[in-house]
Amino acid sequence: MSEVKGGEAAGGTTAEAEAIVDASVLVRFTTKQQQYAVPGASVSVKASSNPAELNQVIKAFIQQASGEERNLPEFEFVVSGQLLVGRLGQRLEEANLSFEQVVNVEYLEKQPPPTPKDSLHHDDWVAALQCSEDWLLTGCYDNTVHLWDVAGLEAGQGDRAHRLTIPAHRAPVKAVAWVNTEGPTKSFISTSIDQTAVVWVWHSANNAVECVSECRGHTQSVECVAVDPSKEQFATGAWDNTLKIWSMDDKKPPEEEEDEESERKKRRAAKKANKKTPVVTLAGHTESIGGVAWTGAGEVTTASWDHSLRVWDIEIGGVKSQVIGNCAFFSLSSSPFTRTILASCADRHIRLYDPRKKEGNIVQQKYSSHNKWVSSVKWSTTQENLFVSGGYDNLVKMWDCRSPKTPLYDLKGHEDKVLIVDWSNPRYIASGSSDCTAKIFNAR
Repeated sequence: MSEVKGGEAAGGTTAEAEAIVDASVLVRFTTKQQQYAVPGASVSVKASSNPAELNQVIKAFIQQASGEERNLPEFEFVVSGQLLVGRLGQRLEEANLSFEQVVNVEYLEKQPPPTPKDSLHHDDWVAALQCSEDWLLTGCYDNTVHLWDVAGLEAGQGDRAHRLTIPAHRAPVKAVAWVNTEGPTKSFISTSIDQTAVVWVWHSANNAVECVSECRGHTQSVECVAVDPSKEQFATGAWDNTLKIWSMDDKKPPEEEEDEESERKKRRAAKKANKKTPVVTLAGHTESIGGVAWTGAGEVTTASWDHSLRVWDIEIGGVKSQVIGNCAFFSLSSSPFTRTILASCADRHIRLYDPRKKEGNIVQQKYSSHNKWVSSVKWSTTQENLFVSGGYDNLVKMWDCRSPKTPLYDLKGHEDKVLIVDWSNPRYIASGSSDCTAKIFNAR
């Protein structure tokens, strides 16, 4: 049974608490959510106030400003760029803010906890998944790819939402990615330890699938895949330390009426022609590439076990910039809002980078809560500050990037290490595990 647990606030020592218990602070509450806005007057609150006590204060203000009883949500508070998770005075000390000045405190509606939706059972480890608006892809260590109907999940039908099992590869599946989910013909890519990436077309109306292209060129396991936003190219990273760029162009000449024998010959020839070779091969990493993302026009960023993140210019075929860390990087996710990069790491932390930043700290922020390797991270596609992570501690965690010490929620339910997380569909957080299940959580 899955469950969700709120992150525990990091408290200070007894001495620190006693030092601020009698102090007061002038606070000016602000918000970007106009339905909850109040006049910008300052109010004196205790420095020992925690988020629950500040909720009482701001709710009283809103009720007074509106002149009527309102059913108000819980609020979160941002102080000097970070969510308040402990006492106000402790946060002011951390940010080197004076107790004697007016402190701006932004308040916003609290993110509700994700709720367990379903557990989808597989015959082997679930190492890959991606959820579109209507369809869920999962990839397994038994060499198969599975298709699931999101509408079936919404109806609470669980395993009955399963549409198709594809014997996709000759070795475990390591990554999957949707290319197109519109219309009656969908397409997606799967990669495998068998050293290939395969482009598939799925005819959802009659539930038939065909292999369009088998992409060969890597000499070891293909660990990750990312599709260019234009859907014209895709990138793969592999255990052979290389990044390869492939074209999605599989245009064929128009078919003419032919006799049966000619048609058979044509199909045999087409099978041979379906072998695809990379457009570009980029070398430079000295260990496996675990994560890949398109981060701009003609720009791909990779995360590697060699402790580096590299930003590649596909046109010139070289590295534009790189970040050197102190541990192996297992995966990455690029923010659709800020282009900052989250990277999951072998030292149990998640790090936030801005590859465009040339001065100051390389690491913009470090998030610490997992107690084993962090295998996967994924930004929300609709909420600028939120992301999820999965770790070898069997946990999925929801984070606000303004709260580095404490996740918003722990999403429990897996009985073994989490191998992959996804939040491509804003409504659902999905995770795959070596307990042979994919877990689905309602994110709204």
